[in-house]
Amino acid sequence: MHKAETDWIVSRLADIDPARLSPMLNVGSSTLEFRTQKQPWIENNLIKPLEARGIRIVHADLKAGPGVDVTADLTTEAGFKTLAAVGARSIMVCNVLEHVLDPRAFANRCLDLVGPEGFAIVTVPRSYPYHRDPIDTMFRPLPDEVAALFERTRTVAGDVIDAGSYRDHVRARPWILSRHIFRAPFPFINWAKWKRSMGKLYWLVYPYQMTCVLLQKAE
Repeated sequence: MHKAETDWIVSRLADIDPARLSPMLNVGSSTLEFRTQKQPWIENNLIKPLEARGIRIVHADLKAGPGVDVTADLTTEAGFKTLAAVGARSIMVCNVLEHVLDPRAFANRCLDLVGPEGFAIVTVPRSYPYHRDPIDTMFRPLPDEVAALFERTRTVAGDVIDAGSYRDHVRARPWILSRHIFRAPFPFINWAKWKRSMGKLYWLVYPYQMTCVLLQKAE
């Protein structure tokens, strides 16, 4: 998740009564270390501001770990029942849909976890490099395309936002450019890796973009 996404979410939820959002289920939350150390803006710019409003956030992930409140696989019946027991009034599905094989089925499975008039906060890359977790289907939708996946909803807000660029990574770790330099002359060694490596250079010039959507479930 990028800082721009956290800011978008907090701003779009600002006018909604916390009682209509809590408890909020954070699907694909990862661990506390990830949220506070690897990407500290998740905790500082998203989780803490929402909790300060009285919104209880339940972190859920496939893998158990510190800071994961519920470990469950949403695609299984047992996992669905475990997550449904949270009684969520809202759900965050951030940077998940590009990592599932059937985003429509997954989207509606998520939506079934919230009651009537509940909210779904969804972010997914629009312009972004290939990244496995453990797969990346290269699903890169516009807001309307995301909304269309979640049946029985209305769109409260939907935007494509800039979210930094590959330049940010290069500034933090300049040595990573050497990977591209050394790989450039040898596409024949591993064509797929070569394409991915050279493709990242596009985002040295152009920004990453994220699709962000706030949906409300029908009655």
